[in-house]
Amino acid sequence: MIRIALSQTMAIMVKNLIMVSFGMSIGFRTVLIGGVLHDDEFQGAGESELSWLGSISMLTLLVGCIGSGFVTQPIGRKRSMQFVTIPYVSCWVGYYFSTKIWHLYIVLMVMGFFSGLVEGPFNTYVSEVTQPHLRGVLSISGSMSVMLGSFLQFLIGTFFKWRICALISCAFPLVTFFLFFLVPESPYWLISNNKLVEAKKSLAWLRGWTKVENIELEIGSIIRHYAEERDQQTRKQSSFKEYFTPFLKKSFIYPLLLVSFAFMISSFTGASTLQTYAIAIFGTMKLPINSYYATVCLGSVQLLGSLISIFLIRFLGKRRLFFIAISCMCICNMIIAIYAHFSGALQINLTKDSGVSTNLDVSDYKWVPLTFLILLSFMNNGGVHALPWILMSEVYSYKTRSVGCGLSSAVSSLLSFVANNLFLRVTSFISIPGMYTLHCAVCIVGFLVLYFYLPETEGKSLETIADHFAQKIKLDNKVQKKPLKKGIDNTLFEYNESNANVSHTVSKL
Repeated sequence: MIRIALSQTMAIMVKNLIMVSFGMSIGFRTVLIGGVLHDDEFQGAGESELSWLGSISMLTLLVGCIGSGFVTQPIGRKRSMQFVTIPYVSCWVGYYFSTKIWHLYIVLMVMGFFSGLVEGPFNTYVSEVTQPHLRGVLSISGSMSVMLGSFLQFLIGTFFKWRICALISCAFPLVTFFLFFLVPESPYWLISNNKLVEAKKSLAWLRGWTKVENIELEIGSIIRHYAEERDQQTRKQSSFKEYFTPFLKKSFIYPLLLVSFAFMISSFTGASTLQTYAIAIFGTMKLPINSYYATVCLGSVQLLGSLISIFLIRFLGKRRLFFIAISCMCICNMIIAIYAHFSGALQINLTKDSGVSTNLDVSDYKWVPLTFLILLSFMNNGGVHALPWILMSEVYSYKTRSVGCGLSSAVSSLLSFVANNLFLRVTSFISIPGMYTLHCAVCIVGFLVLYFYLPETEGKSLETIADHFAQKIKLDNKVQKKPLKKGIDNTLFEYNESNANVSHTVSKL
């Protein structure tokens, strides 16, 4: 049992190194904005330029996400993620040599596009190589890896200037490129591309480096499940209209809307924009510590929140964990709004002032914004931020999963772009207290809507979840804590390679 969990964990950890690089690119936006404010080469940068620095990569991330499923499906999950490390390295080098604001825009756009292009494989790979009782934990580890990347970038940015940070960041995608040679491709993808022998070897690797004979039943069940979907598609003459028919059904639209709404809540509850404009926000609030040190604290609690959620999700489930976190975020936003109102912190300060307070007396309440901004980020990463990413890898059927993950990631990118691009402009119009009051209202709406429409998927099989959204069954709101039987022990799937029916199925692949 330990070998089985270890093999799947190793495969996901290599994938997560890409997520670390992705997290470093997100954290670098914060470091970059702070660096541009203090860099004489970019003296003309103002509210508009900083807004685009904080959001333009999300716009091209959106473009990449839209084509993610269609472009990467022929290449494969693993190979797509491996190849994206090459443009990542190029972009980090590009940051180092940038001397104009438009240079930075170009690098941000290129990195955003390639990050979006592999959003589909990021999530489908997890769902296709893990077993149901491990999927939730290993899915959320991707979110934790993003937070780890952001934390590392904040830590590096505390000691080095932003150009040196970019060069140091090159090491991570370089190492990841070579490590991908050590892990297998998704067995689902291999079967869909008529590579049965490779699929068996892949699944045997993922089930504890066992013998191929021990996974015959499970590989048979995967073949049968894929063949059923394929047969339904080929009963009629293939056409452009029939290809898109699955994407017009409620079984696809309902999950897409659910994941999109969860992304909306994650983007507009304050934590997303806090990470991007952390240095400016911390400086405005006149914290009792240096703004750059505060970003390290921010990255630390983001990582801690993601780590804790890995352990809590198996016991509390996604629903309960989300509702606890969103309630705490609502309280944090309201306290920050009240503090900003009475302290006179009404507009974001975009000057070069570091935001260091010389008065360290805690009695003057200057620790209040630091405490609740940090707590806001902790609760977001502890139960809100990871929810749509985990759901994305679970709620779509195999036929629509790759495209569904790509489109969901595109929605995430669009919402992040809107939130980050408009944050400074909207805040200048409604003030900081008004903005955090708005975040509080979004928390309330998110709680109410998802209370009625979010099913508990923790511990449930992909087939069971797909049947729920196809309205064949109805999931309850209880956590399935008992792991399902292994494929090699599950008598539900009877597979014999000499069987004529299965042989016929394999030949059609």
